Amino acid sequence: MRSPLLSWFRLFGLSLLLFVGFTSHLVTAAERPLALHPDNPHYFLFRGKPAVLITSGEHYGAVLNRDFDYVPYLDELHARQFNLTRTFSGVYREVPGSFNIVENTLAPASSRFLCPWPRRGDKFDLEKWDADYFARLKDFITQAGKRGIVVELSLFCTIYDDKLWAVNPMNAANNTQGVGKVGRLEVYTLKDKALTAVQEALVRKLAAELKEFDNVYYEVC
Repeated sequence: MRSPLLSWFRLFGLSLLLFVGFTSHLVTAAERPLALHPDNPHYFLFRGKPAVLITSGEHYGAVLNRDFDYVPYLDELHARQFNLTRTFSGVYREVPGSFNIVENTLAPASSRFLCPWPRRGDKFDLEKWDADYFARLKDFITQAGKRGIVVELSLFCTIYDDKLWAVNPMNAANNTQGVGKVGRLEVYTLKDKALTAVQEALVRKLAAELKEFDNVYYEVC
């Protein structure tokens, strides 16, 4: 039986590809966003040239962690001739000690955690957008672009244990709407219609905010 979640992801992916395909004919080859090379799909086409994306970096919390200075990190990637980085959208975060990672950028102090939704006291408002978050996200992608670096933006992530679900904004205990009265294994199953609507709204918002960038692509989950 086909999973409703997989169907939703496939629909999103198809819609994104159609959007890119519709707009790509309006710009020159050098201005088009990252794409598969038309003559050899084993390569990408980036800024008018064949490209292979290479990286070695684990700072997935570069945007969501206010205390992380991503400019030196991007400078180091560029100096080592790497041209790809991966960052998480802020929908998922970790906590100190997760997976025994030392100085984990995905595990900021609670007060330094930045995500698409603004705080209202000790909870998040899933019906509003955090302007500081989108400014930081755009600057990160801009700085990466200046260095010829492509950004993979991970929209969602598996919630690996109960400690991570306990601090997640999509948990009903952590948002002002009380959305997300499900277990961590049910977050992406479409079981909670209101939660699914929040996730869909986030995808649309990110796609709209980042549509002008040529150096970004999305990992759904």
